[in-house]
Amino acid sequence: MAVLTFRFNSRKLSLSTAVRIILPTGFAPDSDYQTYYQEKEPLPVLWLLHGGSDNYTDWHNCTLVQLLAEQYGYAVVMPDAQLSSYANMAYGPKWLDYFREELPEYLYARLPLSRKREDNFISGMSMGGAGTVKLALLNPERYSVAVPIASAVEVARRYAEGRWDRVPGGGPRDGHASEFNDIYGCDEHPEKILGTEEDCFYQLKRNVEEGRTLPRFLFCQGTEDHTYNGNVEYRAFAKELGVELEWCEAPGVHDWKSWNLYLPKAFEFIHKCRVEAGLEK
Repeated sequence: MAVLTFRFNSRKLSLSTAVRIILPTGFAPDSDYQTYYQEKEPLPVLWLLHGGSDNYTDWHNCTLVQLLAEQYGYAVVMPDAQLSSYANMAYGPKWLDYFREELPEYLYARLPLSRKREDNFISGMSMGGAGTVKLALLNPERYSVAVPIASAVEVARRYAEGRWDRVPGGGPRDGHASEFNDIYGCDEHPEKILGTEEDCFYQLKRNVEEGRTLPRFLFCQGTEDHTYNGNVEYRAFAKELGVELEWCEAPGVHDWKSWNLYLPKAFEFIHKCRVEAGLEK
């Protein structure tokens, strides 16, 4: 397999950023190199998003993702997002535009990655779990499978409603703006987030009302994780809309031990979906 790190200047972000990429080889022992590489199809690709206290290297450094990529034959793209909530920040770069527009095109043009919806999947943990839900709902035509892990899917809505109990960093303290003001720019009127691209509850409802084909979702969750209740709330909201989100839970907190448990399940679920679609055996 190949492990690549791209560092490039992003026009959307107006800064230099980085992305770690795994390209599995899967070389057939009875093939010669020329025949194998000439006939090889573009790779299915998992876009794997990091959490708020992490960066683009942590999935690679802290898990068995490289072995899983080789086992299943999927490319894995692990981009950097800083502490952005994968949003177009009020006081910072336009990360959402970068992930929706620039990064995919940059990589599709340079690497053997499939553009087909059925070959693109997205997953991530914590902040990256919320990013997974958001990007999957904003561009359901791009992703066939989405696996949020310990997702912070409720944070924007709870921030908007002034419920700080599940918002790390919470609301304004001692007259100082919260970290979410840098992202959303509305500490004084947090309710303005509701009904926007940052509101994953609204985005799910909008997709249902518009009759869009959703990715298949698997929510993975530690039962002692501080994000547990928010994800249960989101699942119940989806059920009211007639959307059944597949679910996997086990004892665990918000740490790499749990995420190492769920990453193999993400690959298993993607493989299962592809088998059921007749894309893999």
